[in-house]
Amino acid sequence: MKKMMYLAAAALLLAACNTPKTTRITGTFADDSAPETVDVVIGEALDTTVAVVDGRFDVVIPSDPTVMGYVEVAGSPIPFVADGSTITVDTEEGIAVSSDKKGVQSRLNAYNEWMRTFMDEYRAKASEFGEDEEDAAMAYFDETIAKYNDYQKKTIRENSDNILGLMALSQLAEDDAEEMLSLLNSLSDALKSLPAVEQMKASYETKIQTKEGTPFVDFTVVQDPENPETSTVKFSDYVGQGKYMLVDFWASWCGPCRAEMPNLVNVYNTYHGDNFDMLSVAVWDKVEDTVAAAPEVGIVWNQIVNAQKIPTDLYGIEGIPHIILFGPDGTILRRGIRGAQIGEAVKEALGL
Repeated sequence: MKKMMYLAAAALLLAACNTPKTTRITGTFADDSAPETVDVVIGEALDTTVAVVDGRFDVVIPSDPTVMGYVEVAGSPIPFVADGSTITVDTEEGIAVSSDKKGVQSRLNAYNEWMRTFMDEYRAKASEFGEDEEDAAMAYFDETIAKYNDYQKKTIRENSDNILGLMALSQLAEDDAEEMLSLLNSLSDALKSLPAVEQMKASYETKIQTKEGTPFVDFTVVQDPENPETSTVKFSDYVGQGKYMLVDFWASWCGPCRAEMPNLVNVYNTYHGDNFDMLSVAVWDKVEDTVAAAPEVGIVWNQIVNAQKIPTDLYGIEGIPHIILFGPDGTILRRGIRGAQIGEAVKEALGL
């Protein structure tokens, strides 16, 4: 089947009026380590088995710099980008090297090396700060993030038509959904048509629609499918009812969610009253696990269980815990707050 797929791809190349670019993939093994075959895979477009003869394999495939390919050697994938060059796979080091020093593969290798060096330097420096140097450590972190983001944005601009630009976009540590959407829209049409990119775009658009200062989006949850009439609740049963409402989207299996609970318990005990209340919304979780975990972590406030993907899709939530503070009329005041930010946001909203 794999050989037939490869022959079909080759036939399409020959039949085309304008022959597309091709990429040559080659590699060698030491005599005592050579397998009989390797697999060359590019998403769903190509999956072919290549024979290893006298310790060497060689294959020509269609070029497509918008996706990542892999040479699978004994179950271990070695990534490459079919950028139209000759790519030599170093089977011992597990890397691919391009004949084009300015091509996408070469840029990808340089990007990966920069990332490794950058993170090693950050970890080494960060470990030098003492417990009494929290402000200095935070200042260094902010400086590092700024440098990191500048490099990612530069990479995106210089690789808007290939997979490296998309990789840099996915690595960008940027909370501004509008800027992220702008960067995504700067990518080539070929990249923007990829299903993963379309999902990213939808997520950013959702975040913009539910950013701070916008009205809340209502949703309905059937908490017990066997008893829908008595278990169905709306988000608006709690939010937009005249109180400041702090909402925690969480799951029982989520370690960071549990770690955040002491902060939430403290906020509830400090500010709960006529003007402020809290709500936990369990997402991506089994109902029985949520119900069992809630008292363990100290939840004594309102709950919605079995929400699954409903609110996370509507609010563009990609990771939990995700905590949002709503105003009395349901306006989103703060979102994505953690740790000490939670109490500070509530205190400020209440004018205390």
